[in-house]
Amino acid sequence: MAFEWEGTRVGASSTAHFEVPVCTMASGHRLMLSVHVVTGNRAGPVTLVACGSHGEELWSVEFARRLKQFLVRDGHDFAGTILIAPMLNPHSFESGTRNTPIDFHNLNRVFPGSPAGKNWFSDMLARVIADRILPKADLIFDYHGGGSDTVIHYHYTVDPALSARHATVHQVALASGAEVLWEQNEQRGTLTNCGDQLGKTCFVCEIGGGGLILDVDYFEKGYRDLLNMLKVVEVVRGAPEMGRARIVVRKGSSIRPAHGGTFVPVVGLEVLGRSVPGGTVLGRVHSPYDFSVLDECVAPFARTEMMQVRNRISKVHPGEYAYIIGDGDTGYAP
Repeated sequence: MAFEWEGTRVGASSTAHFEVPVCTMASGHRLMLSVHVVTGNRAGPVTLVACGSHGEELWSVEFARRLKQFLVRDGHDFAGTILIAPMLNPHSFESGTRNTPIDFHNLNRVFPGSPAGKNWFSDMLARVIADRILPKADLIFDYHGGGSDTVIHYHYTVDPALSARHATVHQVALASGAEVLWEQNEQRGTLTNCGDQLGKTCFVCEIGGGGLILDVDYFEKGYRDLLNMLKVVEVVRGAPEMGRARIVVRKGSSIRPAHGGTFVPVVGLEVLGRSVPGGTVLGRVHSPYDFSVLDECVAPFARTEMMQVRNRISKVHPGEYAYIIGDGDTGYAP
C-alpha cells in the first residue's frame, strides 16, 4: 500500500511532509501550507485532519503536532493514509486572532473561496485549500477548539435518518467522547460544507482550549477519541465505544458580554458537558478602573447545556465568546 502526493510516492508505514504554495505576500514572503502524510500498515481510505482555520485555537494546532508522533509511536497501525494539515491560516496564527488579519475575514465562512485575483485574500486561501488539499481526502476531520481563555468540548452531528452519509456522521459523533452533540444542518461557507459539496464525508470536532494546553493527558484523550471515531469508519480496528454522549441538542447559541473589561468566571471546567439550570450566573465582567460589575453572563435556557466555558480570569472585549450553550429542552437522548 502506498500514497502518492502529486507525483511523489510515500510507501506504507512512512511519513512525509509537503508544502502547498498559496501566493507571495506584500512582504515578499512566499506563503505555503504544510501537509504531513502518515501512511498506515494496510490499505484503506485517505483521512484528512484539518486544523488552524482560526489562529487562536492553539490546542488543535498542538494536537496536530502530537498526532503525527502518536501515529508513529503506535506503529502506523491504521488503514490507508492520514493527512495532517496543522495550520490552514498562518497569518491568523501569527497575529493570534480568530480572523485573518490581512482582510479581517473568517476563513471558515468563505469556502469554497475564489480564484486568485477575484476576491479577498481569505477567499483566495480558501480556494487553494478547496482545490489542492480537500480533494485528496475521502474522510475529513475538521478540528476546532477554544481560544487562550476558553475550553470547548462538543461535536456536531446531523439527522441520521436523512442518508447513509448522515448516519455515518452521527455514529462518529456518538464515538467522539463529547457529552453534548449539536445537530445542525450546516449552510455557511465552512470547510466541512465545502467538503460535503465535494462528496467527502466530514466531521467537525470541537475540543480543547487554552485552559488545557499544559495538560498532556488531555492530548492523549484527544488522540484516543480520534482513534475511537476512526473505528466507526474502519480506519482503526476494533469496535468503537459509543457510551459518552448524553444529549443531542437541536438549538445552540453563544453568550457574549455586552461590555468589555476583566472577565471573572463563576463556574469553571466542572460544568463543561453538563446541564445547568436557567438563571445560573456563569461569569461577570468587572471594570478594571472603578471595579464595578459591567455585565453578568447568565444561563438563558431552563436546561442550559454547557459546550464551551471561559474558565480563566481574562481581558474580554464586547462581543467575544464567553460561552457556547445548547437548549436542553430541544434535545433528545442519543
